[in-house]
Amino acid sequence: MLSLFKKKIHEPVESQKAELLSHPVGPLALSGEDCDEISGGEGPFGHSYNNPIPVNGQLGTYKYLVKLRIPLGTPLLFHRLGSMRSDKSKYSVDVYEIVDSSGKHWDILFLDMYHPRRSNKAPLGYQLVPFNPKAGDHPFALGVDVLCPNFPYDLPDAIVAHNGFEAVAKIARDVIGVTSHLRHHQQEMKIAMIKTQLEGVRAWAPHQEHGY
Repeated sequence: MLSLFKKKIHEPVESQKAELLSHPVGPLALSGEDCDEISGGEGPFGHSYNNPIPVNGQLGTYKYLVKLRIPLGTPLLFHRLGSMRSDKSKYSVDVYEIVDSSGKHWDILFLDMYHPRRSNKAPLGYQLVPFNPKAGDHPFALGVDVLCPNFPYDLPDAIVAHNGFEAVAKIARDVIGVTSHLRHHQQEMKIAMIKTQLEGVRAWAPHQEHGY
């Protein structure tokens, strides 16, 4: 009975599966575990490479991160540092660095895109915006799935070059322009440790064409 009143987080599962049909990793994702948290995961959900957030393909990654909020409720800016091996996943997991609009909240999250749907669970300290049937789920995120060497200051240009979203880039530029977004020491240390394990790093450069 309670499930009838529980707010839906994402679009219907069948719609999530359908968007994988034209995705390069579609067959692998569709055959993946249908779950909110992977079986046998170890470590804090989303904060450990051995307990990554299940999502459905690259588009699903964008749609999940668009909905993710810290308690203040503001959208997050993000870029993909690269991918790394996990003891609990058949395929490599993606590593994303995120920062909130104030520039104070920095974090690193791990996502596994080889699943048929997106997780309805948020990492500790976060929440997911409920599904809006009228607006639907969308991928217009303040982020990219490539490495921004000068994150977040080069993020707006990367959004245009990689995703082609001029309006979204303007929002990101406005957000970054309000306050300073400099990594704190602890975040720098996290990245230094993770860099030794990264693979599949794709760095954005100004000459690149739209790739979304």
